[in-house]
Amino acid sequence: MLVLLIVIVIYFRGRIKELSARVDVLAAERAQRLFEEWRAKELAAVKSQYEEQYAALKRQLEQQHAELRREVEAQYAATFAEKVEAVKREYEALFEKWKQEYEEKIRQDAVQRSLATILGRVGEELAPLIIFEKLGIGPKDLRHIGTPVDYVAFRGLSEGRVDEIVFIEVKTGKSSSLSDREKAVKRVVEEKRVSFVVINVKEELERLLRQSEPPFKIEQI
Repeated sequence: MLVLLIVIVIYFRGRIKELSARVDVLAAERAQRLFEEWRAKELAAVKSQYEEQYAALKRQLEQQHAELRREVEAQYAATFAEKVEAVKREYEALFEKWKQEYEEKIRQDAVQRSLATILGRVGEELAPLIIFEKLGIGPKDLRHIGTPVDYVAFRGLSEGRVDEIVFIEVKTGKSSSLSDREKAVKRVVEEKRVSFVVINVKEELERLLRQSEPPFKIEQI
Protein backbone atom coordinates (compact mmCIF):
# COMPACT_ATOMS: atom_id res chain seq x y z
CA MET A 1 0.00 0.00 0.00
CA LEU A 2 2.84 2.34 0.87
CA VAL A 3 4.63 1.59 -2.41
CA LEU A 4 1.49 2.39 -4.36
CA LEU A 5 1.17 5.66 -2.51
CA ILE A 6 4.79 6.52 -3.24
CA VAL A 7 4.31 5.76 -6.94
CA ILE A 8 1.19 7.95 -7.06
CA VAL A 9 3.03 10.80 -5.34
CA ILE A 10 5.94 10.53 -7.80
CA TYR A 11 3.56 10.42 -10.74
CA PHE A 12 1.62 13.51 -9.65
CA ARG A 13 4.83 15.33 -8.82
CA GLY A 14 6.03 14.70 -12.40
CA ARG A 15 2.70 15.85 -13.76
CA ILE A 16 2.84 18.94 -11.60
CA LYS A 17 6.32 19.72 -12.94
CA GLU A 18 5.12 19.14 -16.49
CA LEU A 19 2.05 21.32 -15.95
CA SER A 20 4.22 23.94 -14.29
CA ALA A 21 6.59 23.92 -17.28
CA ARG A 22 3.67 24.23 -19.69
CA VAL A 23 2.21 27.04 -17.60
CA ASP A 24 5.56 28.80 -17.73
CA VAL A 25 5.69 28.39 -21.52
CA LEU A 26 2.12 29.59 -21.92
CA ALA A 27 2.80 32.50 -19.58
CA ALA A 28 5.93 33.43 -21.55
CA GLU A 29 4.05 33.21 -24.84
CA ARG A 30 1.21 35.25 -23.38
CA ALA A 31 3.65 37.79 -22.05
CA GLN A 32 5.38 37.92 -25.48
CA ARG A 33 2.05 38.47 -27.24
CA LEU A 34 1.07 41.14 -24.75
CA PHE A 35 4.47 42.78 -25.24
CA GLU A 36 4.17 42.62 -29.01
CA GLU A 37 0.66 44.12 -28.88
CA TRP A 38 1.80 46.82 -26.48
CA ARG A 39 4.84 47.58 -28.64
CA ALA A 40 2.70 47.73 -31.78
CA LYS A 41 0.25 50.11 -30.08
CA GLU A 42 3.10 52.24 -28.72
CA LEU A 43 4.81 52.29 -32.09
CA ALA A 44 1.53 53.23 -33.77
CA ALA A 45 0.97 55.98 -31.24
CA VAL A 46 4.54 57.23 -31.55
CA LYS A 47 4.29 57.07 -35.34
CA SER A 48 1.00 58.94 -35.33
CA GLN A 49 2.43 61.53 -32.96
CA TYR A 50 5.57 61.84 -35.10
CA GLU A 51 3.52 62.21 -38.27
CA GLU A 52 1.37 64.87 -36.65
CA GLN A 53 4.45 66.73 -35.42
CA TYR A 54 6.10 66.33 -38.81
CA ALA A 55 2.99 67.63 -40.60
CA ALA A 56 2.76 70.57 -38.18
CA LEU A 57 6.47 71.33 -38.58
CA LYS A 58 6.15 71.03 -42.36
CA ARG A 59 3.20 73.44 -42.40
CA GLN A 60 5.15 75.83 -40.20
CA LEU A 61 8.22 75.65 -42.42
CA GLU A 62 6.13 76.10 -45.56
CA GLN A 63 4.42 79.09 -44.01
CA GLN A 64 7.76 80.58 -42.98
CA HIS A 65 9.17 79.86 -46.43
CA ALA A 66 6.19 81.52 -48.10
CA GLU A 67 6.51 84.56 -45.84
CA LEU A 68 10.26 84.74 -46.47
CA ARG A 69 9.70 84.37 -50.20
CA ARG A 70 7.11 87.16 -50.17
CA GLU A 71 9.51 89.39 -48.27
CA VAL A 72 12.38 88.58 -50.64
CA GLU A 73 10.16 89.11 -53.70
CA ALA A 74 8.92 92.40 -52.28
CA GLN A 75 12.48 93.54 -51.60
CA TYR A 76 13.66 92.30 -55.00
CA ALA A 77 10.73 93.98 -56.73
CA ALA A 78 11.49 97.25 -54.98
CA THR A 79 15.21 96.95 -55.75
CA PHE A 80 14.53 95.95 -59.34
CA ALA A 81 12.12 98.85 -59.79
CA GLU A 82 14.73 101.23 -58.37
CA LYS A 83 17.41 99.82 -60.70
CA VAL A 84 15.09 100.02 -63.70
CA GLU A 85 14.25 103.60 -62.84
CA ALA A 86 17.94 104.45 -62.40
CA VAL A 87 18.86 102.82 -65.72
CA LYS A 88 15.94 104.57 -67.37
CA ARG A 89 17.07 107.97 -66.05
CA GLU A 90 20.65 107.24 -67.14
CA TYR A 91 19.66 106.26 -70.66
CA GLU A 92 17.25 109.17 -70.94
CA ALA A 93 20.13 111.49 -70.03
CA LEU A 94 22.43 109.76 -72.53
CA PHE A 95 19.72 109.88 -75.19
CA GLU A 96 19.13 113.56 -74.57
CA LYS A 97 22.87 114.22 -74.83
CA TRP A 98 23.12 112.14 -77.99
CA LYS A 99 20.05 113.89 -79.39
CA GLN A 100 21.57 117.31 -78.81
CA GLU A 101 24.90 116.24 -80.32
CA TYR A 102 23.16 114.57 -83.25
CA GLU A 103 20.92 117.58 -83.88
CA GLU A 104 24.01 119.78 -83.82
CA LYS A 105 25.72 117.40 -86.21
CA ILE A 106 22.63 117.41 -88.45
CA ARG A 107 22.61 121.20 -88.44
CA GLN A 108 26.30 121.31 -89.29
CA ASP A 109 25.84 118.67 -91.98
CA ALA A 110 22.88 120.60 -93.41
CA VAL A 111 24.97 123.76 -93.48
CA GLN A 112 27.83 121.91 -95.17
CA ARG A 113 25.44 120.40 -97.70
CA SER A 114 23.87 123.78 -98.38
CA LEU A 115 27.30 125.33 -98.81
CA ALA A 116 28.34 122.49 -101.10
CA THR A 117 25.16 122.91 -103.18
CA ILE A 118 25.59 126.65 -103.39
CA LEU A 119 29.27 126.29 -104.18
CA GLY A 120 28.45 123.71 -106.85
CA ARG A 121 25.92 126.00 -108.51
CA VAL A 122 28.19 129.00 -108.24
CA GLY A 123 31.08 126.88 -109.51
CA GLU A 124 29.10 125.83 -112.55
CA GLU A 125 28.35 129.46 -113.32
CA LEU A 126 31.88 130.67 -112.62
CA ALA A 127 33.70 127.73 -114.23
CA PRO A 128 34.02 129.38 -117.70
CA LEU A 129 35.42 132.54 -116.11
CA ILE A 130 37.86 130.54 -113.96
CA ILE A 131 38.92 128.52 -117.02
CA PHE A 132 39.51 131.75 -118.97
CA GLU A 133 41.49 133.27 -116.08
CA LYS A 134 43.58 130.13 -115.52
CA LEU A 135 43.95 128.65 -119.02
CA GLY A 136 43.24 131.64 -121.27
CA ILE A 137 40.43 129.79 -123.05
CA GLY A 138 37.43 131.97 -123.85
CA PRO A 139 33.91 130.90 -122.85
CA LYS A 140 32.96 130.69 -126.55
CA ASP A 141 35.64 128.05 -127.05
CA LEU A 142 34.08 125.75 -124.42
CA ARG A 143 31.62 122.94 -125.10
CA HIS A 144 29.88 121.46 -122.04
CA ILE A 145 29.32 117.69 -122.32
CA GLY A 146 28.89 116.81 -118.63
CA THR A 147 30.22 113.26 -118.75
CA PRO A 148 32.72 111.69 -118.65
CA VAL A 149 34.29 115.16 -118.31
CA ASP A 150 32.61 118.53 -117.95
CA TYR A 151 34.09 120.49 -120.86
CA VAL A 152 35.94 120.05 -124.10
CA ALA A 153 37.74 123.27 -125.02
CA PHE A 154 38.78 124.22 -128.55
CA ARG A 155 41.31 126.96 -127.96
CA GLY A 156 41.02 129.71 -130.60
CA LEU A 157 37.76 128.38 -132.10
CA SER A 158 35.97 131.68 -131.55
CA GLU A 159 38.68 133.37 -133.62
CA GLY A 160 38.37 130.97 -136.55
CA ARG A 161 41.16 128.55 -135.69
CA VAL A 162 41.86 125.63 -133.33
CA ASP A 163 45.23 125.75 -131.61
CA GLU A 164 44.58 123.08 -129.01
CA ILE A 165 41.89 120.71 -127.73
CA VAL A 166 41.66 120.50 -123.94
CA PHE A 167 39.55 118.13 -121.84
CA ILE A 168 38.48 119.91 -118.63
CA GLU A 169 36.93 118.43 -115.47
CA VAL A 170 35.54 120.95 -112.94
CA LYS A 171 35.54 120.10 -109.21
CA THR A 172 33.59 122.14 -106.67
CA GLY A 173 34.19 120.06 -103.53
CA LYS A 174 37.10 119.78 -101.13
CA SER A 175 38.70 116.94 -103.08
CA SER A 176 40.03 117.14 -106.63
CA SER A 177 40.40 113.40 -107.04
CA LEU A 178 39.14 111.92 -110.30
CA SER A 179 36.72 109.07 -110.76
CA ASP A 180 37.78 105.90 -112.57
CA ARG A 181 36.15 107.05 -115.83
CA GLU A 182 37.77 110.48 -115.58
CA LYS A 183 41.15 108.86 -114.92
CA ALA A 184 40.64 106.65 -118.00
CA VAL A 185 39.97 109.71 -120.18
CA LYS A 186 43.01 111.50 -118.75
CA ARG A 187 45.25 108.48 -119.39
CA VAL A 188 44.08 108.10 -123.02
CA VAL A 189 44.71 111.81 -123.70
CA GLU A 190 48.14 111.70 -122.07
CA GLU A 191 49.06 108.63 -124.12
CA LYS A 192 47.90 110.53 -127.25
CA ARG A 193 45.47 107.83 -128.21
CA VAL A 194 43.19 110.45 -129.77
CA SER A 195 41.87 110.32 -133.31
CA PHE A 196 39.62 112.32 -135.63
CA VAL A 197 36.90 110.47 -137.58
CA VAL A 198 34.45 111.80 -140.19
CA ILE A 199 31.16 109.97 -140.73
CA ASN A 200 28.92 110.91 -143.68
CA VAL A 201 25.43 109.94 -142.62
CA LYS A 202 24.01 109.99 -146.17
CA GLU A 203 26.69 107.70 -147.49
CA GLU A 204 26.32 105.37 -144.53
CA LEU A 205 22.54 105.15 -145.02
CA GLU A 206 22.93 104.42 -148.75
CA ARG A 207 25.47 101.72 -147.91
CA LEU A 208 23.13 100.13 -145.42
CA LEU A 209 20.27 100.23 -147.93
CA ARG A 210 22.42 98.54 -150.55
CA GLN A 211 23.39 95.85 -148.07
CA SER A 212 19.76 95.24 -147.17
CA GLU A 213 18.64 94.56 -150.83
CA PRO A 214 17.97 90.84 -151.61
CA PRO A 215 20.60 89.04 -153.72
CA PHE A 216 18.03 88.23 -156.46
CA LYS A 217 14.82 89.77 -157.77
CA ILE A 218 11.42 88.07 -157.68
CA GLU A 219 9.62 88.42 -160.98
CA GLN A 220 5.89 88.96 -160.93
CA ILE A 221 3.76 86.49 -162.90
